[in-house]
Amino acid sequence: MARHAPGAGGDDDVTPGHELFAPRASDTGDAPAAEVAPDGTEPRLVAWSHRGAAGTAGAAASADPASATEADEADDEPAPRSGRRRLAIVGGVVAAAALVSVVVSAVLFTSGSAPLAAGVPTESASPTTVARTSTPTPSATPSPTPTAPATPSPRAATPPPQDAAVPAPFITPVAAGTVVAEGDLASPKGSIHLHYRVVAGGDDTYATELTDATSSLPVPVGVAFYQVAPSVGDGVTYGGDGGVELGASVTTPTAASGSFGSISQPSYLSTLVVHSTSTSSDVPVEISAGKVLAVAPVAWSVPPRQTNIVPVDSGAVAFASGALEATTASGAPKRYTVAPEDLIDVVAQRFGISVSALLYMNQGLQVIDDAQHLFEGTTLVLDPDSV
Repeated sequence: MARHAPGAGGDDDVTPGHELFAPRASDTGDAPAAEVAPDGTEPRLVAWSHRGAAGTAGAAASADPASATEADEADDEPAPRSGRRRLAIVGGVVAAAALVSVVVSAVLFTSGSAPLAAGVPTESASPTTVARTSTPTPSATPSPTPTAPATPSPRAATPPPQDAAVPAPFITPVAAGTVVAEGDLASPKGSIHLHYRVVAGGDDTYATELTDATSSLPVPVGVAFYQVAPSVGDGVTYGGDGGVELGASVTTPTAASGSFGSISQPSYLSTLVVHSTSTSSDVPVEISAGKVLAVAPVAWSVPPRQTNIVPVDSGAVAFASGALEATTASGAPKRYTVAPEDLIDVVAQRFGISVSALLYMNQGLQVIDDAQHLFEGTTLVLDPDSV
């Protein structure tokens, strides 16, 4: 509303924000309007509107007091400029926050982390799992790594290096042509007759020779030597040693021969056996395959062979504590049974022979390990004549 000059009309209470004088006419381009008071006092100036209204609007306000009052009330409202100032401040804050977000995202990107978009929720990166290790406890003395026990690895026994200094073992073969066994055989019913003999080949081999052999049976038969004597009517499952084959219905005396193969001492084969070798199922069971037809004991006369192996038992000792199973007619050691923990070299020493001699009489002997422990329960031959 309009303001009077100080001291005029009692207008001492001036509303803050309204000046008592108008701006210069040069500043606004409008001359201030003068108003004459109703009581005839001096003219007074009309206050300048903050809205920057034209001079004509000011004059109209002074002419109409009610309109002037409304204009003054409008002056009391906050200017729109202050609202724009607030918006500017808020915009600046938002821009600064966006700038900070961009900088942080760039830093995270260069450090290997995924950047975060400002104002946009993102999935959190999978956390890196860090394995936790227990703090090692130092020990005063490192514990040695336990060594696994050696496992048995059977292999062929070998003589020790010192055996190279002793004479090589030998056994002289029986002279060629020497007859070491001879006899006759006849079946219980008289259907089979034959004469046999075993002859040395001169190289530790032997052959079976049959003469005057006849058989009236309608099936072929085999003649061979066995260690265990069967009975007539029993069945055999293998052909024996030194075997000879005769055909069916052999009415003319016939000669035939067979070999003992690698057997260099056949005297352990105590019985000569004749058995059926038929392959037909249309024969009586008494003469079917494997049936024993005749049995005869064998008397061997193998002459002693010359040898430099002469074992003598000095008694049980550690690592050679097995039992002596048999002796020869002269009392010399013949067979030995291996005890637990027996070593091949100690066993040889017990009987006064070299390891080479022991291996000569027991070819293919197996040991457990590099120390050459023998397998418990193994039977060792110690008699050269039994080889």
